[in-house]
Amino acid sequence: MARLRSLAFNLFYWTSTGLTVLAALIVVPIPSPRPLRWILHNWARLTMWAMRAIGGMSVEVRGRQYLPVDGPALIASKHQSECDGTIMAALIPGIAFVAMKELFSWPLIGAILYRLDMIRVDTCGGERERRNLATFARRAIEARRVLTIYPEGHLMPIGEKERYRTGIYYMSRDLDLPVTPVATCVGRLWERWSFWKTPGKAAVEFLPPLAPSADKDTFMRELEDRIEEATARLVAEFGGQPYSLARYAPRSEPKTDRTATLAASTADP
Repeated sequence: MARLRSLAFNLFYWTSTGLTVLAALIVVPIPSPRPLRWILHNWARLTMWAMRAIGGMSVEVRGRQYLPVDGPALIASKHQSECDGTIMAALIPGIAFVAMKELFSWPLIGAILYRLDMIRVDTCGGERERRNLATFARRAIEARRVLTIYPEGHLMPIGEKERYRTGIYYMSRDLDLPVTPVATCVGRLWERWSFWKTPGKAAVEFLPPLAPSADKDTFMRELEDRIEEATARLVAEFGGQPYSLARYAPRSEPKTDRTATLAASTADP
């Protein structure tokens, strides 16, 4: 039964997504991004409905009092599933994502991302990339949009975490905006890169905002701790398993001494 629901959802999802891409390409030449943002928002809402009604995947949204529907605002979220961005787009009209620059070179998708004014970034980082990110982020904030970034820079399976990149710290400091951390356990229903979906319940939780800070290390430590602790709590609650923090599992080369410390602290004895 679960496989049948998964097949039905996949058929609906890919059909609706294909039709949405075609509709999006029709409006791409329009100078204003508003029609395309409307399409994205409503496609995301339709997908969340299909997840629940067809796929049996019920996603609870917690901490709505911390959800910044209107900008300017910054969000830093855990990234476990391909549907993470879809859920955010369904909740926040006109959202701006920080996305890997490689996506902008994809046929069709790249043109849509450009028209949506999404923010491209090289996950390898560096001073030049930080300046580029600051420039595009300021444009989004000046347009009073909600900007969402996945600070790990990678899709991470449940129970694992990556190094948290400092781009979100510099955006918060330079733009003088608090950051809303977001935890999730949606990866237990829609596992990264998985064709099969799992019916059940999960949650996305918006946490109290973290104020801008002059202390980068303290800010990043607090952001990571809040997201990882809340994510572990959600995974334990919805998965019916003991509470356990994610282990460090690098997908990229270490950049800081803190990364080495994390690796050492999470290594098996």
